[in-house]
Amino acid sequence: MKFTQLPGTLDVEIVVGDEVAMSVDFDRDITGYTLEAPIYATQVFATGVGGVGAATAVGETVDNWAIAVTDAANGTVALGLDEQQTGGLDPAVNYRWFFRWVDTSGYTRTVLSGALSVRSP
Repeated sequence: MKFTQLPGTLDVEIVVGDEVAMSVDFDRDITGYTLEAPIYATQVFATGVGGVGAATAVGETVDNWAIAVTDAANGTVALGLDEQQTGGLDPAVNYRWFFRWVDTSGYTRTVLSGALSVRSP
């Protein structure tokens, strides 16, 4: 017997300097939930670069997705990164991201996670 509670996998590939917008639907009422979606470095090839997206340590949060609840009753959320945010991410750094919520009773759950790959145009 085995119990597993793991987030769904959603890998994202983007181009440096592009605006990114996506929508996710959780099929549950998320009214009153606290939401977060950080991007963090998993492997750093260069340090001391500075600026948005520059990572100096593995596990360091380098940015956060903008989160807009578009339909709380149906669990629809828009996630976005603007051009400045993606422009600050470095193709030489490996990133991951996750989406976590805390429901109205205080229960914390990471519901999505994945690799965030950054490419030059």
